[in-house]
Amino acid sequence: MRRTILGWGGLAIAALCALLLYSFSHVSGREIGSVMDISDACVVTVSRYELGEWEKRTDYILDADQIRQLKTLLLESSFTRELASVVWFRDRSQYDIRVEFSNGNDPLLIHCIGNEYIQVTNQFDGKHLTINNKGWKAALDGIIAQSAASGGPT
Repeated sequence: MRRTILGWGGLAIAALCALLLYSFSHVSGREIGSVMDISDACVVTVSRYELGEWEKRTDYILDADQIRQLKTLLLESSFTRELASVVWFRDRSQYDIRVEFSNGNDPLLIHCIGNEYIQVTNQFDGKHLTINNKGWKAALDGIIAQSAASGGPT
C-alpha cells in the first residue's frame, strides 16, 4: 500500500513538472505584449526581404482590413520558446512587422524568419519563438499580397 501511495505521489509530481514546463515553453499569441491593442488606428508596416538583402526589401503599409487579419493571425497562432540565443533556419524569407500605436505607446516590432521563428523586440528575453502555425508564412504573404493588389508596396 505504501508503494502505491509513493507511486501516485511521484506520478503527480512528474505531471506537475510537465505542466509547468509546458506552460513556460508554450506561448499564445495573446501573450505577446500589445497585440491586443492593435487596431485600425495603428500604422502597420510589413517589410519583406530575403536573408542578407535588407536593402532590397519591399515595404507594405496595411489597410484596416489587413490590420485586422494580421491581428487575428497573431492572436490565433501559438509559439514555443527557444532556450538558445542562436537559432538555425532554412527559410531565407524575412519579414519585419512594425506596429505604430495611435496612443503613443512604444511600437510593437516583430522579426519573422519565414515559417520558422519570430522574435519580438523587448519581450521573451530577446529569445526567438518557434512558430507552431504551419500556415503562418502563407497567411502573412496573403495579407501583404492584398496590399500589392491595391496599389503596391511603398
